[in-house]
Amino acid sequence: MTNAMPGTSPADTGLAAAAGKVAELAAESAAAADSANRLSPPVAEALVSAGFARHLVGPKWGGTAAAPGAMRDLARALAVVGAGCMSAAWCGGVLAAVGRMCSHLPEEGQRELWGDGPDVPLAGSLAPSGTVREVPGGWRLSGTWDFASGVDYAQWTMVGGLVRGAEGPPVLRHFVLPSSDYRVLGTWLNVGLRGTGSNSVVLDDVFVPAHRSFEHRSVLMGDPDPAAPRLHRVPLKLINGLFFVAPGIGAVEGALGAWTEWTANRVEITGARTSSRPGVRLTLARAAAGLDAARLIVDRAAAEADDAEVTPALTLRATRDYSTAVDLLLDSVNGLLRMSGARGQAQSSPVQRVWRDVHCMAGHAALQPDVNADGWAKHALGEE
Repeated sequence: MTNAMPGTSPADTGLAAAAGKVAELAAESAAAADSANRLSPPVAEALVSAGFARHLVGPKWGGTAAAPGAMRDLARALAVVGAGCMSAAWCGGVLAAVGRMCSHLPEEGQRELWGDGPDVPLAGSLAPSGTVREVPGGWRLSGTWDFASGVDYAQWTMVGGLVRGAEGPPVLRHFVLPSSDYRVLGTWLNVGLRGTGSNSVVLDDVFVPAHRSFEHRSVLMGDPDPAAPRLHRVPLKLINGLFFVAPGIGAVEGALGAWTEWTANRVEITGARTSSRPGVRLTLARAAAGLDAARLIVDRAAAEADDAEVTPALTLRATRDYSTAVDLLLDSVNGLLRMSGARGQAQSSPVQRVWRDVHCMAGHAALQPDVNADGWAKHALGEE
């Protein structure tokens, strides 16, 4: 495995150009989304119109999953939106991620979702919850599923549940339901990423036909069909962290720009310019370098997901690198907030909002440093 970055250019899907327009719209309402605990309808609609929902849907349904360089294109587009509003970028990543997962549905289920076109807003609650009862032709589900980002605007939502396996312990399956089959509870009252509207869904003995369900194992391993788009065939862990860390790259970039402009004009109580302090200059340099390093790491992982030979070592390194990028972003935004003083902690400050958002991003299961480092280290040490 080489450390060289593959040379594939981002795909020409129009996503990057459209992302700039979404970022402008999202930035205008970022503070309002933070207060309302959900995106505004225009921003939610703009994410779908820009192409995030269709980005990892198969070409059979009009999606762009097979476009060369699609993962790198997505990473950059998420960062662009994240610079305006990290919550909006997070929802854009969820749209793409759930679209990719639902591409593992049987063909009848895919047709039900995308038969009229690929621009379908989807949400998902990955962790198993509720109760699942197998019945002729499918399953019946009841219970509450949490953390479904963007669910208020979704036409369909995917939930996870444990079912009896053919042999051994229960297995995780995913079930896809139209919005008419569930209720949304306004449970998302979080310290950060408030605008994602990651509310809960409630199901009351809802029937899900077999064609709207698939095993999680198929997503983990990737589609075995050689004719499937590459990004449907790669293991989930090769790309999963990217959906969540790329918005953080953009968010820290936006915070760094705002902080730098503000700091350049700040004056100390002594009358001296704040920018003349060595500690302030050091903070700026470190934050910018950490951001650049995080971007390079994630850009390489995205490029290799598009082109490199897929091996266990590649997947383990990608998960390690996603967590490392998060640590770099945390260091950058922590320094910015510390050197902002009390004024930088005001609700009107974009730095404190990004600080909260990035810390919440770091808690995502796909980005946990101990688990991701341990897997790579065991491989490097020859222990597995």
